[in-house]
Amino acid sequence: MEHHSTGRRGVSYASAQRRQRRDIPSIMRRVTLGVVLVWLAFVASLGVWIAQRLTAEELKNLAAGAEYEGQITGRVIDRLFTEMASVANMVARQSEVIQLAARYRHDPPGFAALTREERASNFTRDPLVRSVGDFMDRLSSDLHYARIYMNNLSDDTVTASNWAESFSIVGQIYSGRAYLIDALRTGSGEMFGIARLNKTPSYFVASRIDGADGKPLGSVTVKFDTPDIALYLTGRHIALIVDRQGRVTTASSELFMLRNVAALLPPDIPKPVDGDEEPGEPMDIRPMADQWLIDGQPYLVRRQPLNDAHYQLLTLATLDHLQPMRQQYYWTVASVAALGLILILLSSRVTAQMLMRRQEERYAANYDALTGLKNRRAILAALHRHFALAKRAGQGVLVAFIDLDEFKAINDTYGHEVGDQFLIEGSRRLQGGLRATDELGRWGGDEFVVIGLTASVHPGEMAQTASDMRRRLVPLLIGSYEFDECRFDYSGASIGITSVDPAATSLQAALRAADQLMYDDKEVRRGLRRA
Repeated sequence: MEHHSTGRRGVSYASAQRRQRRDIPSIMRRVTLGVVLVWLAFVASLGVWIAQRLTAEELKNLAAGAEYEGQITGRVIDRLFTEMASVANMVARQSEVIQLAARYRHDPPGFAALTREERASNFTRDPLVRSVGDFMDRLSSDLHYARIYMNNLSDDTVTASNWAESFSIVGQIYSGRAYLIDALRTGSGEMFGIARLNKTPSYFVASRIDGADGKPLGSVTVKFDTPDIALYLTGRHIALIVDRQGRVTTASSELFMLRNVAALLPPDIPKPVDGDEEPGEPMDIRPMADQWLIDGQPYLVRRQPLNDAHYQLLTLATLDHLQPMRQQYYWTVASVAALGLILILLSSRVTAQMLMRRQEERYAANYDALTGLKNRRAILAALHRHFALAKRAGQGVLVAFIDLDEFKAINDTYGHEVGDQFLIEGSRRLQGGLRATDELGRWGGDEFVVIGLTASVHPGEMAQTASDMRRRLVPLLIGSYEFDECRFDYSGASIGITSVDPAATSLQAALRAADQLMYDDKEVRRGLRRA
């Protein structure tokens, strides 16, 4: 049996994941024990001063909790905004979308004089309009977006995810929309506003559609309604997303929605000269030491900048419970101490469970449970990063597809357990042939994918890099495999490797090329076996 160096990327991550999960209860017990001891000592030693000290401690806890909650919520919101931009970019780069945008780059003469319904009828007679609209509909349904739609250079809506509905926006002309203008000028645009049709506050993110010659053909817009985004603001405290005018664009409390809280923004936030929307009715806001009085109610406020500089996340912790807490404490120090102890223990347990669940979810979302390798979703994300990095650095991108031939026969002959062991061993062997910068992932079933970079985009050097990788990978899988239940010889896998210039070839084209090369190799191998 051949021996190869053991790949440690997936294994080391999985081991670290298990180790961190085991450590969480121990750490939380130590933290909880420390908090309990401090709490009891505090209650016992301070006596009559306890009301003031409890207030200070509660404010500290609220501030820390609001800070932590703001960070976590900020990451979620950043992820949502990034996903919107990524989806808009992805749709704008789909071949059918580009083809449709090229076909209707401008409205035909006389279109502007038609009604929306007449323009929609003309557009939707085209099968390509319906096909792209159906694609947008499936995508928006999966991601819970309100709508995805495409506009041409005449600002006319050529197709949309709701093209088949009675309330379709196909044929709607959105003249003068800042986010559409920005998308055509800079490649991307965004805006918060009130939708014209259903009057729902919404976020709009647009991405430009470029033709093969690099000229703009139109734009794709993703619309996400704020009631759906507000579902992600589920923390203990009130969370507000605020634009640079101070207008609350999304809130976990209806009291604040579309109101203006500009006084709560950092003083160095640049204010926009004007905007497409009204700034909202100002709330009565007054500073009060390290707190804020908002419409007569005291709050602690914590600010969290978002990756999108147009917005800030504000976390408001209400303080109206402090005075009743002071009064209740004087009844008995012991009862307060017992209540605090219970709350600490419950919070510790919930926090430990949340941390463990978050780690498990993060791992499960990005790694294959069987091999420990990155899964299809994670390897695609890594390939997107490779393309971006290679474009900036003038490097090529290498993509290899590997299909374990005769895997079904192994499964049928020796059983699924041996099949799983074969996949694990195969992935281990493959990692022995990778460079330090290469990444191996499981594409699905018996297919694996390798991605990496070449030193330059020179055709000869890219071809040599692909050839070198093939020379390393091909012999790795050939040989004997021995497991507890059986032993067999394996003749090898079908491998397709391509190196592309990311400035000239899209990510999807690179994947298709590698996949086709793999199938070509499979046919050659079948012919050799028949011969």
